[in-house]
Amino acid sequence: MISKDGNSHSGPSSEQAGGKAPRPSPGKAGGWCKLILALGLFWLLAQVVLPWGQTLPALQPTMTAIRDADVDVTTYWYTQSEKTAEAEIYVRNAQRR
Repeated sequence: MISKDGNSHSGPSSEQAGGKAPRPSPGKAGGWCKLILALGLFWLLAQVVLPWGQTLPALQPTMTAIRDADVDVTTYWYTQSEKTAEAEIYVRNAQRR
């Protein structure tokens, strides 16, 4: 296609395509910065926010029952074993007392 000024080009100009030039993709430095930021936020969540959440009044009875019964919470969350069912029953009964 030949424009009014005599130059040939094959596609629509940035003015014809909405007036905005395409954004360049972020470089490697931007990707590393995002990764470091995500890991930092994950660390903050695991080391600060979640431990603080255990002290909330709504969770305190559950946390106390788990601590007093010495329940292995990894078993509670990651398996569907008989031990998990027993732990769940114990925690629920301890909360009702």
